[in-house]
Parts: sequence; structure tokens; C-alpha cells
Amino acid sequence: MAKKTDKTKVDTVKEKVNSIRKISDGLPAEKILSNKEKYIIWRSIPAVVKTIKDESLEQLGYDVNDELFMKLVRIKNKGDFCRVMKVGVNQPAYWEKSKDFQLIVNQISTEANVMKFKPDVDFSFTQKVIRQGDAHRVKLWKQLFEGWTEKTESHNLNVNMTPADLVEMIEKRNKEIRS
Repeated sequence: MAKKTDKTKVDTVKEKVNSIRKISDGLPAEKILSNKEKYIIWRSIPAVVKTIKDESLEQLGYDVNDELFMKLVRIKNKGDFCRVMKVGVNQPAYWEKSKDFQLIVNQISTEANVMKFKPDVDFSFTQKVIRQGDAHRVKLWKQLFEGWTEKTESHNLNVNMTPADLVEMIEKRNKEIRS
């Protein structure tokens, strides 16, 4: 049941983040989101994104016209976050203690940063499979895109045996073979 609650909290934050422009009526996102929500968004931004120049960010599909996003991208550490957002230096530690904090950060990070490139990765991988055609890539491709699973059957004819009994039986057979 806890996972359902966590999922609901994740969805609530995502909905709020995704609908900023609809509900803002011209107000900047900074005025709508709480500092905790801004901190969650900041934590979900990959560190490497914070080192990229604005024009490269735009090429990667990030909205460089979003003032809040650009403000968050320029923040390098928690101290900077506290100073820029005018929160106490211990406040992020309190937010991080929340048991759903990391779940929300991971969820937003995955959807906003990782899954954004999924179509490109899938296309590139498919092209590589077509060109190379080696077994392990084809197998992985079938597992990913067709849901294929390798079927293995195991038959244990000695269902009522303990491991010790099985070892004893094997040793007995080995002695018989050697004699």
C-alpha cells in the first residue's frame, strides 16, 4: 500500500511541474512551485547538464527559455541552492529525510532525462542489430522489443530428496561405476 501512496505523491509533483504553464496565467513558475518542489527538480537534473552551455542544452531539447529551469541549472551545490532560493542551509536535509523524496527525484529524473532519449537509443540499437546480426544482440533486441523470453525446462525426478540424500546417491553411483 505504501508504494501506491508514493506513486500518488510522485504523480502529484509531476502533474504540478507539467501543468505550470496552464495554471500560472502568466505568473513565473518560481511563484507557483514550493521551494521543496524546486529542490526536487534541481536534484533531478543530471550533474552533466549543469556543465553544458545554453545552446547545447537547447540542442538536447531542454527549454532554455524557462527561467526557473535555467536558474536551477546554474546552481552548482546545495549551498548555492539555499542562497539563491533563500532557504535555510539545513532545509534540504529535512526535505531529503522524507521517505518518498528519493523516489520522486528518481522518477522525475528518469522521465525527464533518461526516457527522453529512448527512441534514439532504440533506433541506434536496432540499426546495430541489423548491421551486426550477432546472436547476443539479436537475443537482447527480441527480449526488449518483442517481449521474448528464453524458455528453460528443468526436470527434477528426485523431488522427494534432500540435497544430502542427492549427494549420497551420486557418491554411491560413482563408487559403482569405478568398481
